[in-house]
Amino acid sequence: MWLFPVGAAAVSGAFTIMLLARFGRARRPHVLAWAIALAMFAAASSAAAIGILAGWTPAWFRVYYLFGAIANVPVLASGTIYLLGPRAIAHGAAVLVGIACALAAVGVGVADVDRAGLRTDGIPRGSEVVSPAVRTTARVYSFAGFFVVAGGAAWSAARQMRSRQQHLRKLALANGLIAAGTVVVALGSGFAFYGRGLPFAVGLFVGVCLMFWGFLHARPPASAPG
Repeated sequence: MWLFPVGAAAVSGAFTIMLLARFGRARRPHVLAWAIALAMFAAASSAAAIGILAGWTPAWFRVYYLFGAIANVPVLASGTIYLLGPRAIAHGAAVLVGIACALAAVGVGVADVDRAGLRTDGIPRGSEVVSPAVRTTARVYSFAGFFVVAGGAAWSAARQMRSRQQHLRKLALANGLIAAGTVVVALGSGFAFYGRGLPFAVGLFVGVCLMFWGFLHARPPASAPG
C-alpha cells in the first residue's frame, strides 16, 4: 500500500513546483490556491507513507488527517472560485477558507488521539483514532469543497465546449481532465476520514495524475495571455 502514497507525494510535489513557477510568471490567485492544495496533498501522502513504513505516531496522523481529509479540498474549491467567480467574492471565500482551515488545524492539533487505533500496518480508521467532532469537521469540509469544485468544473467545461474556437475546445478537454482529477481526489479524501486507506491512497495518486495531465495540456496559444 505504501507505493501509492509515495507516488502521490512525488507527483503532488512536482505539480506544486510547476504551479508555483507558473504563479511566479503570472500572479493568478487560482494558481496559488491550487499550488497550496497540492502541497497539502503531498504532505498528507508523505505522512501516510511514513506512517505505513515506520509506524504511526499522533503527529503523523494529525498531518495526514488535517491535510488529507479536511483542508485540501476546500483550498481547491477556493481556487475554483477565483478562476470562475468575481474577484470580490473569491477574496471573501478565500478569507473564509483560511479561517476554517486555521480552526481545523487547532481542532486537530488539540484533539485526543487514541494510540491503540494507530497500531496498524495500513492507514488507521478515523473512527478508532479521533472524536466524532473531528470526523464531522472532515465530512463538512470535504463535501462542501467537493460540490464547489465539481460544479464549477462541469459548468466551465460545458461553456467552453460550446465555443467555436479550437483553442477553447482544447482547453475544455484539459479542464475536463483537471475536473476528473479533482473529483477523484475529493472522493479519495472522503475515504480518509473513514479510515479506508487503500481507496484514499489510490484515489489520491490517480486524481493528482489526472490533474497533472490536464495542467500540462492547458497551455494557451501563443497569442493568448498567460
